[in-house]
Amino acid sequence: MPELPEVETIKRDLRHLILNRQVLDLSTDSPRQIRPSSERVKKVLLGAKIKDVKRRGKLLQIFFSNGAILLVHLKLTGRLLVRNKKDKEDKWQHVVLSLSGDKELRFADLRKFGWWKLLKDEKELEKILSDLGPEPLDDLDFAEFKKILSSSRRAVKVVLMDQKVLSGIGNIYANEALFLAGIDPRRPANEVSLEEAEKLYHSLEKALRAGIKYRGASDQYYLDALGKKGAYQEHFLVYGRTNKKCFHCPDKIRRIVVGGRGTFYCPTCQK
Repeated sequence: MPELPEVETIKRDLRHLILNRQVLDLSTDSPRQIRPSSERVKKVLLGAKIKDVKRRGKLLQIFFSNGAILLVHLKLTGRLLVRNKKDKEDKWQHVVLSLSGDKELRFADLRKFGWWKLLKDEKELEKILSDLGPEPLDDLDFAEFKKILSSSRRAVKVVLMDQKVLSGIGNIYANEALFLAGIDPRRPANEVSLEEAEKLYHSLEKALRAGIKYRGASDQYYLDALGKKGAYQEHFLVYGRTNKKCFHCPDKIRRIVVGGRGTFYCPTCQK
């Protein structure tokens, strides 16, 4: 699933590529992915111009000149692609927003878990965003982070990935940050010391900033808004490196399951 760095990359791309473009049409062969309905969304958006694109956690928000707000979640395999109208159809393409200037915003999604949702107003947006925890690189300070860890007995990796506790962190960046901090992903969060918590706090920032720098990780389905792969997968420290030598010691990276997710760690470096 695209995480904070991937969604941030797409947000920045969209701001550059589609701002001030007018909506000319909307079509889909997967209407269940558009809420409340493709007919309603099309009726509201036709003629409106795209005024801004924002992100919170893994959620994209597209704002229109008529006050409409479109919320987009890519889920596991979703892609938002900006194409020229004459470009060939993209693989797994299911929704097309036709825009002025012969552009199209295409939503491609292999598993069809992703969705577009037209919101009623700013209040509905605020309510949805209020369910998300503070976000690294934004409004998460160390005092709040330490409080989050100390108040939970769950595995520290599970806590990091709980979107109601911390928003934007998924499996890739949780693995990478825990390795940088030298913390076993199975450790109960409330057993992480003050010193370790501070190191983890900064390690999260380091991993996320690296992900943004390399325009996301394309180890599976992720592409940016231009349909190009990110490069962060070329810099993974532990994620996906089962049985490969650790970069910091002679031991090998192991794969276990924590919270139902494949988890990669070094048994020597992470205690």
